[in-house]
Amino acid sequence: MDRQYYIFDADTHMSPYENFEGSIHGEEWEAKMCAAGVDRALAWLLPQEVQDVSESNAYIYENAKKNPRVLPFGWANIKEGLEKAKQDARTCLLEYGFQGVKLNGAQNEYYIDSPEALEVIGVIAKLGGMTAFHIGADYPEFTDPRRAQKAARMFPKMPILMVHMGGAGDPDVSEAVIEIARENPNMYLVGSAIGVDKVRRAIDILGPDRVLFGSDTPFYDVEKVKEEYFQMLASYDEETTAKVMGLNAKRLFGIKTEEGR
Repeated sequence: MDRQYYIFDADTHMSPYENFEGSIHGEEWEAKMCAAGVDRALAWLLPQEVQDVSESNAYIYENAKKNPRVLPFGWANIKEGLEKAKQDARTCLLEYGFQGVKLNGAQNEYYIDSPEALEVIGVIAKLGGMTAFHIGADYPEFTDPRRAQKAARMFPKMPILMVHMGGAGDPDVSEAVIEIARENPNMYLVGSAIGVDKVRRAIDILGPDRVLFGSDTPFYDVEKVKEEYFQMLASYDEETTAKVMGLNAKRLFGIKTEEGR
């Protein structure tokens, strides 16, 4: 049934390292996406034990050059120094041609609305990129959705990806994420590492246009998560299903495909 849909996974990782037990290289990433019937997927680095994000950003870039399934996103870590973080953002957007840069205050341990973080986001916005935030219950102080709201209001024309939409821990803070997203139309919710019942609530409150399917590969199995999404979406019309599973991302990232789906 799902073969008629364009499938875009808006949260996956790959790594050049064996930096933790679940490390996944580009070849294994491709095998997982292909087996799951994913047409294209946003890919960023795997942050565990990474001391220099520049190396991983370059690895994502090299994989994207040879694999059209990869939609590459960068990473900037202000704990590596503000100037380096700004340069990493510039490199990703200007040299590599990435569409955006992720800031992860959870893994990298900083407040996502700190002056330094906002300065990096300002660079991203100026260059026409998108910003992605880890928004999780695992480090709620660093990644509180109200902190993301500061960036959303400072740069209202810049799309902001709210990755995990308050999940990645218990109790999740998805209700706060959804309410804040209601007030900030440039926020897009990526429903990874969170129960599909919370994704359903986001669809019901926000509508289907700003909710994106995401698996958080390799932390979760993409085939299993995709099936959970289709089961949850079975009570919606085909248009809603198509939007959440891929067409929202296709529109957001300006993806053009020969098959016209």
